[in-house]
Amino acid sequence: MVASVETMTNSAPYVYDSIASTSSLDPPTIIRLAEEKIRVKTIASGLRITEFFIDFDRLRSGFVTSSQFKRCLDTNLRVQLLPEEEQLLFQKYDLKHDGNICYREFCDVINRKYPETTITPHPESYTNAAPPYLNSWRSTRHIGAQDESERLKDVLQRIATHCKQRRIDVLQAMENYDKHKMGEITDSQFYRAFVGPQLTEAEMTLLRDKYSDPEKPGLMNYLNFVQDLNRYSRTNDTTLFPTNNGNNMEQTPFIGIEEKPEQRSIQEILDKIRIATFKYGVRISDFFKDYDKLRSGIMTETQFESALSLSIQKQAFLNMNDIKKIAEYYRRPDGRVYYKEFVDSMENAFNIPELEKKPLTQVHRPGQGLLSRPLNTNLSPEEEDRVAEILDVIIEKVKKRRLELFRFFKPYDRSKAFTRACTKHQFGRVLRTLDLIPSPYDFNILCKKFEDRENGDVNYALFCQMTEQDFVAIKVEPEVEFPFERARIDEEQKRDKLNVTIDTSNVDLNDLMGRIRHHVLIKRIRVKEFFEDFDPLRLGTVSQARFIRVLASLGLTGLDGIPLTEAQMFALCDHYRHPEQRDLIQWKQFEKDVESVFTLSDLEKVPTLKVSPQTIYEMPTTGTPAWCNIDPYNKEELHQAMQTWKTNCEQRRIDLYHTFKQFDRHNRGHVTRGQFRQCLAIAGLPYTQKELEAVEAAFIDDDGFHYRRFREWIQPRRIDPFRYNILQQELKDLNKQKILPEGNPLSSIQDVLQKIKGQVFRRRIRLYEWLKDHDKLNCGRLPCDTFRRAINPCQLELTESELSLLEDYYRSRIDVNAIEYKKFCEEIESIFTTDFLEKNPLVESEQYVPIKDTTNIQLDPDKEDRVQILMNKMGERVHARRLQLFPLFEDFDRVRNGHVTQNQFLRVLNDLGMLTMLSGFEKDNLLAKFRVRVGGRDDMDYITFCHELNTLAGFEAGIP
Repeated sequence: MVASVETMTNSAPYVYDSIASTSSLDPPTIIRLAEEKIRVKTIASGLRITEFFIDFDRLRSGFVTSSQFKRCLDTNLRVQLLPEEEQLLFQKYDLKHDGNICYREFCDVINRKYPETTITPHPESYTNAAPPYLNSWRSTRHIGAQDESERLKDVLQRIATHCKQRRIDVLQAMENYDKHKMGEITDSQFYRAFVGPQLTEAEMTLLRDKYSDPEKPGLMNYLNFVQDLNRYSRTNDTTLFPTNNGNNMEQTPFIGIEEKPEQRSIQEILDKIRIATFKYGVRISDFFKDYDKLRSGIMTETQFESALSLSIQKQAFLNMNDIKKIAEYYRRPDGRVYYKEFVDSMENAFNIPELEKKPLTQVHRPGQGLLSRPLNTNLSPEEEDRVAEILDVIIEKVKKRRLELFRFFKPYDRSKAFTRACTKHQFGRVLRTLDLIPSPYDFNILCKKFEDRENGDVNYALFCQMTEQDFVAIKVEPEVEFPFERARIDEEQKRDKLNVTIDTSNVDLNDLMGRIRHHVLIKRIRVKEFFEDFDPLRLGTVSQARFIRVLASLGLTGLDGIPLTEAQMFALCDHYRHPEQRDLIQWKQFEKDVESVFTLSDLEKVPTLKVSPQTIYEMPTTGTPAWCNIDPYNKEELHQAMQTWKTNCEQRRIDLYHTFKQFDRHNRGHVTRGQFRQCLAIAGLPYTQKELEAVEAAFIDDDGFHYRRFREWIQPRRIDPFRYNILQQELKDLNKQKILPEGNPLSSIQDVLQKIKGQVFRRRIRLYEWLKDHDKLNCGRLPCDTFRRAINPCQLELTESELSLLEDYYRSRIDVNAIEYKKFCEEIESIFTTDFLEKNPLVESEQYVPIKDTTNIQLDPDKEDRVQILMNKMGERVHARRLQLFPLFEDFDRVRNGHVTQNQFLRVLNDLGMLTMLSGFEKDNLLAKFRVRVGGRDDMDYITFCHELNTLAGFEAGIP
């Protein structure tokens, strides 16, 4: 029977040595052990031995010579075999007995996962697996006593259950101390990275002895420790692990049956996922789309669980019960899951979909800090009282010893994103260092109050806020700044200065970068232009001396800028130093961080990203007093003085701005203390000495008296209302077209077409040239809105009802929302010529005669008869006297549009002697017959009138 590699790991290096020196074994056993040695090396190194032999087998026959076979084992695998083992292997795989070795058979045996001759109901125990870590073996210390072995097993089971309940990644905690990924760390690092339950000193010593490296004293193989924990976690999910040490019940908590996962409602689970998606910016849809190739929004339950686990399970701390509940909540009757609804609800957390269509909608986002870790409220009243007593004791000690707790906890913040959390072990270590740690029972209650229920980490920021009087979460007190003297030194002095070690631990880099951004923002400085002069190759790096020189050019070391200290300069250099070339500074990264106050890079890739306003980067002047630190007595004096001065300024109409402006020549917003008192005397504002001292203490900073902030108190500026919406509505009302009532609209499509033809004929326009630009695909159809927009510039004077008739007549049968504009253009342009004349050359084209507006006027039959009788009488007069009608009318028609006014029409009839032939009713009927509407005015169509009279008089058209 072939033993597994895992069963040999405890004594593998010594087993092989004993085999090499033993000659009493039979040949099959020697061959089996030699193959096992080669298999261990192959699996541990992750090699594919077939590839080594193929290089010597050009014909792919499956055979190589014995020397080539031995060369592969020695050179590629680096396996040292005894001559006896090599000879037996050659005999076994020399199948043809010609001196050639069948390497294919040999590779099949080595790569075999299970032995052929072993048949067992538990084959996993005989699996050919890799050793714990690249042939690193376990400690050879013999755990002889039965009680010691049982105690070791009990400790490992307790640690495995503890880590599994709290979802602790032991491997990641250990790897943080393994910089070179060797699989081993020191004893002290192992104690610091240990994240299990509280153990006694004897139990920790037992673990150290078990997992120490026999060949490297002082080092411990943490990979073997993690592998054993994983094995216990898989095989003992619901096993009770009692502790035998009854004397340490208070210090070592009892770990019993694994707690059942917390039963949460579906709404609580969805809220957790929504918050995690918003905080970490996870695009959940990208994980689900991989399983939905057709984008149907539906997938199987297994695919839904897999996608949800990959996307947000770690960030939202979800267990399998939570994932099952969500899958059941969105399950369809056919058993599949409608994931599209889930993804839409999660990705629109604290947002409104299609917000670009609702620009005036107010989006309610959670305020800053609302999604942070809250304090646990599931403590009993007795525990809450005990926590209050513990905090009172710690607060008294901190206040008495003037401790700043936050800077002790910050180095233990293991996350790159500065989560303000640490492990319980690190929390207890800091308290033990500061001599603030209570009893073990009180320490557990304190951790329970401030711990995160999901990952077990302790929120030390809230703890510092509750114990320190002046500490507010992320607010850091500004450090005392010292003047930095600039001087030009030679190259040797510069080199010596680079080697000088300067303490930069007291430099608050966040506050320093904030003040640099504020300086760049208010001065509108382009940092990139200053650095490019010293980086001609655009490598993004400069030397330290040039970096400091550019900072001086930016005004950061002069009197007008920020007086940086030497420690702050070197802190900036250390922060932006190149990781490989330590003598260079990455100015490109510095420029990117500083110029983020203006805009963010790659905004075109994230169009929905909300850019923060620039006002958040503005910082108060150094030395500005905090209002919370002002003495209450001084506050009363301050408010009394400010109220008195405000009343005087309102009653006497005093403008303090011009008074202060006379002393502020450079418009910096500050005056000296003496100038402030002089301004009060000029304005005639009364004050007492105590009031004056209270006001000066509140408004004086490092630059002097801040009179602008003082004036905001006394004479606040009137804030104009937000008039954007008002102006936008006024603009809409101004641009809104007023629909006039239609006057005598046409009710027949033929009349509408005749009207359009008359307009086109008289103005000589081509409608197709106006409409074809809107038909990009040249399909002959246009949408209704586009058709109206395209025909509107033609100024055809069509009413709404006439356009509707035109659209209904030429509506497409293919698309009811489109108009067949080509058919419409062919119908209109038929007035100019006849289509396809090249096919019918003998057809005679008829000249189109536009219909006058007067021909469309229909009077009553009685009036029509009277007008016809009157026209006959006038025609006889014209025939008898041979009157020329056109010259008289054309004298009044200066623009030659064929129309005159009604008065001009009557004057011409009077000159012709025909006005006496008309009575009052006949004159009205005649005017109504030939009246047309031109430009909003009723004129007379004299051309039609003259043509009809000439026809009745018997004159030929065009002949006088």
